Amino acid sequence: MQLELIIAIAAWLLVGAISAAYVLMDMRKSKDVKAAWVVIAFLLGIVGLVLYIFLVKKKAVEVTYPPKPEYSAPAYKFDKVEKKTAAEEAGAAQAKSNVKQIEGIPRCPDCGAAISERDFDCPKCDRKLR
Repeated sequence: MQLELIIAIAAWLLVGAISAAYVLMDMRKSKDVKAAWVVIAFLLGIVGLVLYIFLVKKKAVEVTYPPKPEYSAPAYKFDKVEKKTAAEEAGAAQAKSNVKQIEGIPRCPDCGAAISERDFDCPKCDRKLR
């Protein structure tokens, strides 16, 4: 019984020493030696080695992304929007009131043209819908 206990402790210490040696060599390679991880790997053996690999080594892997592209200002300019006269607005309101609303068909709030639910702009008056 006592011999089996001594063999188990010796095997545990041997596995711990191998785990601690691996952790120490890996930390020296990255030039960031922390003695606490070596001690943890020695005392816990395989469990300490697995903890080191999942907690420390995963964080050490850096992901490099390509550089962000630099965009210049666009070469085009928007046309100036001219304001409608009162007569044009009254005509648009009259046209809007003449359009019959069919139930279930969405309409443009400005001109009353039939629009799709997927439209971003009115096909008739180019008003932004979203």
